[in-house]
Amino acid sequence: MLLQRLAALMLAALLWLGVTFPAAAGGACVEKPPTPEEVRNAFNMAVRLHDYMEKSGAKLALVARAGADLSEHGLRYSHMGALLRDHPAGRWLFVHLLNHCGRETSAIFDEGLANFFLDQPFLYEAAILIPTPELQDRLLPVLAGPQAKQWHNPAYSMIARPTATKYQNSNQWLLELIAVAQSQIQAPAASVADRTQAQAYFAARGYRADTIRISDFRRFGASIARANVRFDDHSAEEASNRRYEVASVRSVARYLEHTRALIDKAVITLDRPPQPPHDY
Repeated sequence: MLLQRLAALMLAALLWLGVTFPAAAGGACVEKPPTPEEVRNAFNMAVRLHDYMEKSGAKLALVARAGADLSEHGLRYSHMGALLRDHPAGRWLFVHLLNHCGRETSAIFDEGLANFFLDQPFLYEAAILIPTPELQDRLLPVLAGPQAKQWHNPAYSMIARPTATKYQNSNQWLLELIAVAQSQIQAPAASVADRTQAQAYFAARGYRADTIRISDFRRFGASIARANVRFDDHSAEEASNRRYEVASVRSVARYLEHTRALIDKAVITLDRPPQPPHDY
């Protein structure tokens, strides 16, 4: 409890000094300090996630948050990050790709538990996916070392096509790293060497993207007003049908289940004990 209070006091001091959080993925991307209630909720979620992970015995988990309301697309969670128990910078830190607040670029960030929930999420809820020990062991050095950035393309699009390399979004980046790790398990001497090979690998193993419908009117508005939504990596057929393939949290979770790469999964919220996820 003392550490939690100290952390809260430190964060409050930073907020008093006007620190903002200029990066987001699948969230509101708000360039203003969170409110005291939002800070309290974020730390409560952090404590619940920490306690769950400590009890799990896992070295790594994939954690999804509901940063944005995607219900019109039939999706619950918008963004996924990797949570590492023994990160070089500290215990239980997130490694994830974040968009530079509405701009056309992104970067890889190492962040604490509370920060993951500090960008005004649509729901204070997180889905936890724990990979098999073998996959954890392969993912850890990739995520904790320089490869995490080597596999990153800073050209960002929120709706990046999962099997194209022109852009990259947060879930696609993590999906590609999962493919890297799986290929190392399957054939260490012939593991995937670039993004094109990673995409071919997960496609061959049964990955299915989600599709979202974007009307011509909304596409026109997004093209003008949002630098982080780009359509030119999608096919003419997608544009004609107004349905675009995306690497959603649900598609990544579905792929992990399809390849039997999970040993546990749960959902945590502010007010309920952990429970199995119903959907993603």
